[in-house]
Amino acid sequence: MSGRRSRDKGARTERAIVRLLQDQGVPAKKISRAWCAGADLRVPILGVDRAVDIKCRAAGFRQLYGWLDGREVLVVKADRQQPLVVLPLSLAAEIAKGGDATRNFPAKGTIAGRAAA
Repeated sequence: MSGRRSRDKGARTERAIVRLLQDQGVPAKKISRAWCAGADLRVPILGVDRAVDIKCRAAGFRQLYGWLDGREVLVVKADRQQPLVVLPLSLAAEIAKGGDATRNFPAKGTIAGRAAA
């Protein structure tokens, strides 16, 4: 892909991600400019504006999507590197909005919502 087409694809993806987040009530803002280093978006998460970088590939993340299939969260780790968390954007937006992180967990002392034996 030529430089201009690649740059345009990246900018389209960044705008689409901002729209998706904003549609879910997250006040995301596109901050990147062509040929400028730095983050692509600013997204408030847990009360702090976070720098967000967007990567878009035709099939470059196929393995991640395969691993995530049927799961809500994927944690990946390379040797001598900090673990990374991969999750669907809808879940990330819920977290950014401060969604109730405990709502799907069984009560303490129970197993899957039933009293422990």
